[in-house]
Amino acid sequence: MCYCSASDIFAFGLPRGSLPFPARLIASVSAGTDALALDGHGFEADHPISFRAEGGGALPSPLVEGVGYFALPVDESHFQVATEAGGSAVNITTSGSGVLVIAALPVDSARQWASRMVDDMLPAHVVPLTAPYPEIVVATCAELAACKLARFTGAATKSVGEILDYAQKRLERWARGVPIRGTNAPTSAGMAVTASSAGRDTRGWRQYGGIG
Repeated sequence: MCYCSASDIFAFGLPRGSLPFPARLIASVSAGTDALALDGHGFEADHPISFRAEGGGALPSPLVEGVGYFALPVDESHFQVATEAGGSAVNITTSGSGVLVIAALPVDSARQWASRMVDDMLPAHVVPLTAPYPEIVVATCAELAACKLARFTGAATKSVGEILDYAQKRLERWARGVPIRGTNAPTSAGMAVTASSAGRDTRGWRQYGGIG
């Protein structure tokens, strides 16, 4: 489940247009390994991408400008490309120059990540949350997702650690006001007396003026 929508990200975390689809410069292309180098690329398997060359540059063969490809992450700094989701890596034969990769923002992935972080921050008696979600949870989830997207584009001004620490403290304050419920609620001591039970003074309280 996701605690925020794509529109919530822009309502609480980002002004619209602040993170356009980024074109990032590839550091290098290896024809030997078919891998493109981009530190912290952030791509997940089958992330949709395309390419273009800077003025005077050239794409690695056989990549074509404007054609859609799919990322195949090798590690945090390298990825290959496929022509279809789940496909094998394209055999790159030239290194090209001035290569730019363009990727759609991973909004859904960011929302899911942020929701998992929110769950981890909340105490056991609060989760699982059910819709409609409290606004403070929606806003916090949206801000975390916005932070993740800003890191993806290189536009982040704060570290993920700083944002997570702030979110943790905010949600902890909110959760203190949520009553313990469900399976996490303390069990009854079973001391109630029902009308059908015979009155018995098993603890000898009657001698002290106790009821009954």
